Amino acid sequence: MPTRSDWIQTGLAAVADNGPDGVRIDRLCRRLGVSKGSFHHHFAGAGDFKQALLAAYEALVVEALNKAIEQMATDNPKAALVGLTAGITEPESFYRPNLEVSMRAWAFADPEVRTVQERVDNRRLESLQGIWSNILDDPAAIHTAALLPYLVGIGASLVQPPTPPDQLRHVYELLLDLVPDASQPEAAGKA
Repeated sequence: MPTRSDWIQTGLAAVADNGPDGVRIDRLCRRLGVSKGSFHHHFAGAGDFKQALLAAYEALVVEALNKAIEQMATDNPKAALVGLTAGITEPESFYRPNLEVSMRAWAFADPEVRTVQERVDNRRLESLQGIWSNILDDPAAIHTAALLPYLVGIGASLVQPPTPPDQLRHVYELLLDLVPDASQPEAAGKA
């Protein structure tokens, strides 16, 4: 019998593969090869499952980025950004274009999903701003600097077909040339 976690992971895979229509209980049961009774053993209904799925999505994508940042544990912000760039091509990285596209599409039609997606975007940007705050002093510049790679990543997932991770890594490598070193004048206040 599938666990609650199995249901949620299958639901995330279904959203990535088929959008929100893939999250219908009968379709999930077919994917797992079980009856609806198994679903109701773990969830009070479709609304309960949707809330669990959205919470899992938020945790997954925010924690994946934060974990990648933590693994770069370095006092050199540019080195952290280099590490994030390299991490795009790793299995189970924070770059999940199919899930990103499907959740964003769902968010356009569903206010509850939109709220979660807004929170995800804010939390991811806060994480990236944490890196940039070690390079730049101006809060507006920090926000803009964090937005640039974030918007590139979102755009890369939205083009059809999504940009392959190795190509996106090359785009980010071009952007890395624009990142000041902590010892440069624009980052002097942070050195």
